[in-house]
Amino acid sequence: MTGPDRRIVGALLAHPRATVAALATAAGVTSPTASRRLAALLARGDVRVTGVLDREWARAGLTVWLRVRCAPGHSRDVARQIASWDEAGYVAVTGGELDCAAQVAVRNARELLGVTHHRLRSMTGVVTGDALRVLRRFATPHGWTAGILAPQETARLRTGRWDAWDEGREPREVSLDEVDARLVDALVADGRLSWRELGERAAVAPATAGRRVEALMRRGPLRVRAVVDPALVGRPVVALVWLRVLPSRLEVAGRTLAAHPDVLSVAATTGQHNLCGEIAVADDEALYRFLTSDVGSIPGVAAVEVTDGLEVIKRAARIFGSPLDDDAVPPLP
Repeated sequence: MTGPDRRIVGALLAHPRATVAALATAAGVTSPTASRRLAALLARGDVRVTGVLDREWARAGLTVWLRVRCAPGHSRDVARQIASWDEAGYVAVTGGELDCAAQVAVRNARELLGVTHHRLRSMTGVVTGDALRVLRRFATPHGWTAGILAPQETARLRTGRWDAWDEGREPREVSLDEVDARLVDALVADGRLSWRELGERAAVAPATAGRRVEALMRRGPLRVRAVVDPALVGRPVVALVWLRVLPSRLEVAGRTLAAHPDVLSVAATTGQHNLCGEIAVADDEALYRFLTSDVGSIPGVAAVEVTDGLEVIKRAARIFGSPLDDDAVPPLP
């Protein structure tokens, strides 16, 4: 990825709906050049901008990490089957003791039971699987910037955002009417639609579409995210980290990792591993430094398990490199 393209992606990570003029400033090119480069990036699928209905923030569901062990030769098939679930927002074939890891969203404990005790266990090739329910999110990919832009550039772009990129707010129940639902569906399909285009899809005036979307973003349930393969921005080594942390140190450990530029997501969970997340780094040496210097210096970390993300099949509810239907479904945080 060229320098200007990389900086445009960095600007989109900071503000997915940034204006072309803002992208041009970040990339150091003219607005027409930025517009052409953005169109090419989107057309190739190098970056996707998508709306996210944050069900957990709106108290409309539970988020769960699935850790799956498979019979030899079945891990990819199992991962692809899980990726076909609407509930799955992230799925990866992994190395180490695990064979597949996935993040799924369910409405309640009954649905969780159906996923773990029926759908998963009845799947050919699954040996064992456990579920770690997310209790508190410290960071999600909404806040990941890949370290492409300088902190002041990122901060300047974020001043134009209405939606949250951090996880500092308290969840609350929010209801959507039919117009809201149509606007969300349109942004799920394309997070950079104009107010005119959104108004046409929701059968309302552009000004109404703008007011509605702003309200949904400021209230919290609607977020917009730029999705990019970390390898395209110089971070090809993806890993999932599963930590055991002393309960008294869990909050500090979560906040410390959330502030690290290599961390895409980190959350406190139930289960033996009570702090879990995804990281993306440049190479194995960077992964080693992250584990020994960064994780190793956090007080209260009792054990660390690392699983390589050998192939991320699904990210932000979009399937990559698969013949499975890639129709838009509501992405998960």
